[in-house]
Amino acid sequence: MGNYDPSCWRSLLQTWYVPGNKKDRGIHPGPPSTVALSVSASGKAYKVLHTIPETVAVRLPTPTLTPQAVLEALPRPLQRQAEDIYRTLHALAVHVLVSKEQGHTPSQVTFHNPVELVALHLGISRVTFYKHLATLHSLGLVASRGHVSSYGGLARKDGTLFAVSLKPGHRARLRYDDLRHKWRDLGADIASGTRTAWAFLQRGVNSHSQSGKTRVELQNLKAWAVKPGMTEPPLLIDCKGETQEYVYSLNLLSETHPKRRAEQIDRYAQALAAGYGDSSNLNFWRFLLWRAVEGDQRGEGTLYQLQNALTRLRADVAEWEGLKRPGALLMKRLRECGLWDSLNCV
Repeated sequence: MGNYDPSCWRSLLQTWYVPGNKKDRGIHPGPPSTVALSVSASGKAYKVLHTIPETVAVRLPTPTLTPQAVLEALPRPLQRQAEDIYRTLHALAVHVLVSKEQGHTPSQVTFHNPVELVALHLGISRVTFYKHLATLHSLGLVASRGHVSSYGGLARKDGTLFAVSLKPGHRARLRYDDLRHKWRDLGADIASGTRTAWAFLQRGVNSHSQSGKTRVELQNLKAWAVKPGMTEPPLLIDCKGETQEYVYSLNLLSETHPKRRAEQIDRYAQALAAGYGDSSNLNFWRFLLWRAVEGDQRGEGTLYQLQNALTRLRADVAEWEGLKRPGALLMKRLRECGLWDSLNCV
């Protein structure tokens, strides 16, 4: 047969066995067991039997979204603080995008966040923040605007909307639907006593820290971006509802000023008792929270342990049809893990 170029035979094989190839000259892929051509080391072709899968699953790597590509496409480098602001807002935008599990990468992402918390996280004043934000506006990297909600019959600012560009060359902009969207229930958040930027900042004021300032971590900003009003990430992704919001913020009870602690504990006890269908046992929940706060102030981490126990109880209530005494089940679980004995220590 003469000399044969192996690359030619490989090309021919690809032509024969790629479904839908317009160059197949009428030859279509056969069943899984098919006669195919193979090429020996000497360049001679011969026939062999082998198995060809009917379908081929290909997993493409998910592209990593980083701000570097956008920054490198700029006509001139940003000042350090302006770049820090963009990188932070970009990280929040990517977190929101991942949480929505979209199948494509948009040119921009819009989210809600308080300027006070973002500036505090960056360690700069709001004046400095707005100064560099204007630069990001001019370059099209970010578009922002205050968002308002109706509260008490008046329009009140409830935070700031940020549209962040994720792709080089795209100019971020806020759309009409973004401004009209109800990002949060301001009245309910204020009534909760915990789901506001002011309440979050009061942690440092009411705490015994030397600085008296609340430290804003990136995870706090991410939690707010996904669900405005929340500053702590959920313990479980599938936990929903008003009750779980109280569970997430149990640590605030330990940081509340002693003069307001009794009021806060009573409110939390009523919310948890109602949420777990155990309103007739309200005093149990009051006792549980008081002892958990006292243990937490002794450095025993009892509020964190209680959070985990309550999260598990939430799943029990949802799955255990006809559960009549959730408080009793919770007490049993606390006894088993030794937390009940710790709570009863004076």
